[in-house]
Amino acid sequence: MDSTDRKRAEEELNHQAFHDALTGLPNRRLLMDRLHQSMAGSARSGQYGAVMMLDLDNFKDLNDSQGHDIGDHLLIQVGKRLRENIRQADTISRVGGDEFVVILSELDDLESIDRIAQDLVDKLASSFKLGPDEVYVPASIGISLYPEDTGDLEELFKNADQAMYAAKAGGRNRFN
Repeated sequence: MDSTDRKRAEEELNHQAFHDALTGLPNRRLLMDRLHQSMAGSARSGQYGAVMMLDLDNFKDLNDSQGHDIGDHLLIQVGKRLRENIRQADTISRVGGDEFVVILSELDDLESIDRIAQDLVDKLASSFKLGPDEVYVPASIGISLYPEDTGDLEELFKNADQAMYAAKAGGRNRFN
């Protein structure tokens, strides 16, 4: 194997180690690394950051009724739509099933978090084209702020998860 093939194989292995196989988004390992970096940057700069836990509403029903292939196509489209609607400095990750996490970094004010969350809710509430059909699978988002809420990584995720379930309980297709 020449060095070009070996380098390509190493790059492929590295990509597989740090990215979700279905969506190509960063996986949990890369997400945690980027969150550590973002939290350290916030501590130095005094800027805010946020962890957004996002869960698709009624995804299980779609997956069960339409099949896993359709569900996979939807997850790929959700990943693309999320990527198109966050900044370069932010990270979107698929952490399992229909759960995604967005890290918002380098925010000057807390009001921008609400605006970004509402924009994501609105973008995901639009229809998705799956074959000949258009489907609507909105999302519920839970948000935890750093350093405002906590500087502990596990607590950030726990808070965001609880906020997401509160958004679902409050009527879905919203953020909390």
